[in-house]
Amino acid sequence: MASTDLPPIMLDHLYSTDDNLKAGGPLLLLKNARENPVVGDEPSPETAPVVDPASISRCCIEKGLFLAVPLFFQYPCGISKGWSEWVDRELRDPSTCNILRRAQVLDAIFLSKLWDVHIEAKMLRHVVRRWSAATHTFVCSWGEFTPTLEDVANISRLPICGDRNPFGVALTPEETDKLAVLRRGAPTSPSTSLRFSNWVQYFGDANRQGPCRLAAFKALWLGRFVFCDFSQDCLHERVFPLALAIARGDTIPLAPMFLGHLYHLLDRTQLLEKNASGTMGVETLLNSGFLQVFLWERLKGLDVYSLPHSHAMKLADWGKGSFMPDNLPLVCRWFKRMQRKGQDFLKLLDNVENFIFRPYGTSAETFTFVPFYADVSDTVEVPAAVSQSDQFRKYALLNAAPIPLPTLGDNRAEVSVTYSPHRVRRQFGLDQPW
Repeated sequence: MASTDLPPIMLDHLYSTDDNLKAGGPLLLLKNARENPVVGDEPSPETAPVVDPASISRCCIEKGLFLAVPLFFQYPCGISKGWSEWVDRELRDPSTCNILRRAQVLDAIFLSKLWDVHIEAKMLRHVVRRWSAATHTFVCSWGEFTPTLEDVANISRLPICGDRNPFGVALTPEETDKLAVLRRGAPTSPSTSLRFSNWVQYFGDANRQGPCRLAAFKALWLGRFVFCDFSQDCLHERVFPLALAIARGDTIPLAPMFLGHLYHLLDRTQLLEKNASGTMGVETLLNSGFLQVFLWERLKGLDVYSLPHSHAMKLADWGKGSFMPDNLPLVCRWFKRMQRKGQDFLKLLDNVENFIFRPYGTSAETFTFVPFYADVSDTVEVPAAVSQSDQFRKYALLNAAPIPLPTLGDNRAEVSVTYSPHRVRRQFGLDQPW
């Protein structure tokens, strides 16, 4: 006789709906809102914000539409074995540094060897459940906020613009041969040929100076630190053409691709929790390290203290002659930091006075940050003396433009993800029209 026992109910003990999300009043249903005027194919920034509660996990859980199951953030937030040493070996070569500098990823590569961010799982679970899959914003009692291209540029130091189409990289015959080598992976069993540890051991061997070394180096960086979602332990070959393009010095617009990838994984996490039906936990490879630093930069009152530049410099200066910037990127002040346990961060989250709308550059000390806007006024000022003035203007305009974000799908095809900066204009120092 078949068993009629039902699977046990699995609940997230780190999550509670006893917070202040409703303090700002009930959210309007889309059917009750007036039709938004449209400018081209985009909503007008002057329209009132309307968020469908069905697009927010927090609202669905409160209404009983599905249960809050444990969320496990599996993104590798600590220093990877063998990777830091490989980075140092590559960055001792001035020609390699010149290639990476031309591709605008030298700082990002440097940061990857130091990336060690402590994750506050309880905080992230609450914040992720405020995500609206319809608007791609986090919803609080006071309004909405979201990671923007400015956040990506300052935290991850990825290039916003590029000179090559990432979805149509044309390879030379020599690069086609290199692509075949990368696809074969490390000479181990087929099931482990693309495993990170084997990749580092084989392609990162100091005695191996093969023609694919730099491309393999870039492939591992892209697969583990930029587009990690296929596996927490294996590469996906979709990053190989991008790695080959970067290895020859091409600039790829990685920041919008990274942000679209993050949005896509936040959407997927919500869908997986809904489908879990209270019977299993949900694992996600969304970049929890980036999201944690984003929250530390944006929320004041959290009991976590950033490192002064001198201390961060001591932690970073262990490359024994490898590349070392004069001033560290801003994100270095958050490496190895830990937030005090037991703090009621939900009260901070739902109080608009605790949200920092313009965090970058206000207290940078000697850390470097990516400048987007003038310190005062709503206009984008471009000093004539700045040699890359057009680039600064382009960064600022792209950051605030509601355009689709292109990113990599499950294969190498392009996927477009909605970017809605008009909903969070205060994050750019602009007046919010509602």
